[in-house]
Formats: sequence, C-alpha cells, structure tokens
Amino acid sequence: MSGGDSIEVSLVDEEEDLLEYDDNADEGDDKEFTQEMGARKAAEMLLKKEKPCVTVSYETDVFLLFDCREQEELPNVASIICEKESDLCDSCSGLFASIRRFLEGFYGSLSFVSKELLLNIPCLDIVLCEDNVYNSQISFDDIATIFKILKERSERNMEQNIPRWLEIELTVRPRFVSRYNALVELTQTSATLGNIKPFTNDSSHPLVLDDTNGAVAETVTMDVDDEEEDSGQQDRPHSHDIASGNESDELLEIVDEEADEDDSNPS
Repeated sequence: MSGGDSIEVSLVDEEEDLLEYDDNADEGDDKEFTQEMGARKAAEMLLKKEKPCVTVSYETDVFLLFDCREQEELPNVASIICEKESDLCDSCSGLFASIRRFLEGFYGSLSFVSKELLLNIPCLDIVLCEDNVYNSQISFDDIATIFKILKERSERNMEQNIPRWLEIELTVRPRFVSRYNALVELTQTSATLGNIKPFTNDSSHPLVLDDTNGAVAETVTMDVDDEEEDSGQQDRPHSHDIASGNESDELLEIVDEEADEDDSNPS
C-alpha cells in the first residue's frame, strides 16, 4: 500500500443506530390496532345480541327463524332455519340465501326451482322479496328493531291484540326472469294466450279445445314456468314453421347471472 493512499474509516454507533425508531410509524400502528380492536369488540357484541323470536309459517309447517329463548313456548316448531350467529345482522341477501338452503334441504330443491321467496310480515304490513334490489342495504335486525320499538309503544298505550313476536308467512312465486324467458320460448312456437291460461269448465278437470281436429281433450292446467320442473312438454306445440306478422322481431332471453355463478361455483 503506497503512502499516498489514505483510507478514511467512519465509526458508527451501531447500538444508537438500531434504536432509532420511526415515531410516526409507531403512532400509525397503534391507531390501526385500536381501530381493529374496536371493530372486533363491536362484532362480538352483535354476535352476543339476543335473537328475536320470529316464527315462519310455510304450508302446514311452522319454523323458528332464529334460535331464541322463547323456543320452549312453541312446542309445534319443526326446526330452526338460521343456525349461523351472523344471519340476524347480515344483509337480507345473505338471510334469503340461508333460508333457501334450509328449505331446499327440508323439502327438496325441486319445490323451489325458478321460484322467488316472499316473507310477508302482516303486523308491519311489509313483504320482503328475495329479488329486491335493496336487500343488500338492510338486515333483518333492522326489521326486528322497528318491530320492537313499535311494539313497546303499543304496550305503553295499552293497545289490543299486540303480537308477542314477529310472525312471518312464507310463500313463493315465479321469478320474473324465469317467467319472462318461458314466455319468450312460447313465442318461438305456435302457442297462443290459451297456452298460458287454458280454457277450463271445471278447476278439477280442465278442458281445452284442440283446434287441429276439433276434439275436446283433457289436460292439466300449468303455469308456463312449470316446464322447467316437469318433463311433460309434449302438451305444448313445438312447430317453428308457423308464419307470423312480426316474425322478424327477435326476443332475447334474460340470462340469470346469479344462477350461472351458483352453477359454476357449487358450494
């Protein structure tokens, strides 16, 4: 090493360097931790919240929507629909999904194919529809809270016939998409309005006139959506050669994206 070359050595206090913390980073971490703990405590409080007593009547059966302490007062309850603790505070979209899974398991899925679930609550004069676009914005806890507030006021006013709990009447109806697509399919055949509401002279033994040969034939009255659940499509005309004044008008079927997603992602 030549005498002209010099090496400068910088001494660093490693202990001091390692102890230099970012105070701002610590404050941010503490704030995030506090918010996380607050959210966790809020979630635990919701899960521990006492479930309201809600009965659901479907056909001849009565169910409890949630597990509640009044269950012993209802000996005729067939089962509890929602077993998940979060179903009460989840959106109504999630609630309907849980109800549908239960019903399909209890009665069989064929009974609810292409059907929309309706929850009628007479005491509040409101009907919750499975396909309502606002379901994601409300929870059943909101409905139960409304009932609780109004019920307490009724009790203070000593009103008559105050329900002890929420009573729901569950019914089904054809889903709009299913019915619309079935109507579109009818336009692609020689069907007429008579195929939607056949002529009948007796509700137990409906009769329709066959215009092809003038004969009277006995048939079964069906909704147009029932063709998805029944294999008896031979009663429907399938001719595609009938000329029509609006033959060039092409009707498109609606694609049920949710159903497609469910089929492609089985639970």
